[in-house]
Amino acid sequence: MTPMSQRILYLVRHGQTDSETEPPDALGGGLTALGRKQARLAARRLSSLPIAVIHHSTLRRAAETADIIAAKFPGVPLRPSRLLWECVPSVPAGFEAVFAHVPPEEIRRDRRRAARAFAKYFKRARGGDRHEIVVCHGNLIRYFVCCALQAPPEIWANTDVHHCGFSEIVINPDGRVRLVSHNDAGHLPRPMRTFV
Repeated sequence: MTPMSQRILYLVRHGQTDSETEPPDALGGGLTALGRKQARLAARRLSSLPIAVIHHSTLRRAAETADIIAAKFPGVPLRPSRLLWECVPSVPAGFEAVFAHVPPEEIRRDRRRAARAFAKYFKRARGGDRHEIVVCHGNLIRYFVCCALQAPPEIWANTDVHHCGFSEIVINPDGRVRLVSHNDAGHLPRPMRTFV
């Protein structure tokens, strides 16, 4: 009889970002001192898990967060991907004015990329349980959570994700996706919990 394997994904939002310094490229700002502390605390919280791989966005704030987390997992591969970049997967009802500056084609492109990312990472494990970390961005994590719940992706703005908060999602052998926890920030003292 073949063992029933699960894929367990830990979706980690990057740490607080330095939005004051103008980056020299399209990769965005890096982490603040607080963001680095948040990442170290998230790494410590995750360190007891049998992590097989750390996927991460190539935007600077996520890559730096992934590097800090990876220090607790010697030998575990880091897999960067542009597929995990921040996005606006749709314009939620009531937020039309907030996203009026974003061209509709960009939103359609972001939605397609988010859907491709979900298809790539949220699939059944083969050959045994797999624990994987995915370091990315708030909007994308919220989109993933909606998809996991089979909720309309347009409601992604109705959830929050703290910097270095994480969500745990299990993909069962039959392909069913279950949200185990969302925006877990128990490893962060309350004064260190930031959103923007």
